[in-house]
Amino acid sequence: MQSDIQKKITLTVLGCRGSLPVSGKAFQKYGGATSSYLYMTDTQAIILDAGTGILNLPDLGDRNVSLLITHSHIDHILGLPVFLGAMGTKEISIYGATNCGMSIRQKLDTYMRKPLWPVGIDVFPAKITFREVTEDGSSFDIGDVRVTAVPANHPGGSTLFKLSCEGTDFVYATDFEHEELPDDRKPEMAEDAPLGKEILRYYTEPMECLISFAKDAELCLFDGQYTPGEYEKCRSFGHSTYVKAIELGQKAGVGKVVIVHHAPNHTDEFLDGIKEQLPSDGTVVMAKESDVFEIL
Repeated sequence: MQSDIQKKITLTVLGCRGSLPVSGKAFQKYGGATSSYLYMTDTQAIILDAGTGILNLPDLGDRNVSLLITHSHIDHILGLPVFLGAMGTKEISIYGATNCGMSIRQKLDTYMRKPLWPVGIDVFPAKITFREVTEDGSSFDIGDVRVTAVPANHPGGSTLFKLSCEGTDFVYATDFEHEELPDDRKPEMAEDAPLGKEILRYYTEPMECLISFAKDAELCLFDGQYTPGEYEKCRSFGHSTYVKAIELGQKAGVGKVVIVHHAPNHTDEFLDGIKEQLPSDGTVVMAKESDVFEIL
């Protein structure tokens, strides 16, 4: 006999600040912790990035714990040591792609060792397994969740993740620039047969590819760090604008686009001003720390 209990999938904003954590009265509404999000089903707790927001994790119960790392820029991994210390002997799977010739384990080892951190990953009692992510559009399963990875258009590399479960899609598109970058990886990829021309388009036509990747998703987190005016001064830094978040929602038919990776100098008052420029129907919103979105 089937259970009458409705399955539930939620996305919790643990931290949505970009580049640097901030604090103070001017940053209380949207929060100051850096990138970390919790995608949770009845059996799985999948954490996306390990910025300082990871310290805001709620009780995960007896769910399996996995961590998807988009890339190793410091604002996305700064909270990792304290998180690992709090996990005790729990089993944790850490997923990430190889970029700049370094695996996810090598990148995290670079951060968590002297002189940058006093102890290494192996000191923690948690049972940690590292798993390689291939950014070629192929998928892998984390319990009842299917995960698909493609490259994000970001200096040094980053990953776009799509999490699919119970007929729903959630897309995490942080550290993404909507225009082609001067990227020295492109010649390599053009010669890399397994990736091919279709994946190369994620670098040459990034916005068009993201629109296709996020098609009809229930929820998408999108990097809208800049205003259009700021973007003109920060081209090639690897981030996008709230205007492109609106475009993504409209062209991809996303149920709700949530703007994340708020710039560290954007106060609550400044972000409220951007909020006034968004569609009034609630299809594009500004992320706030502790927000919970129901996907199913």
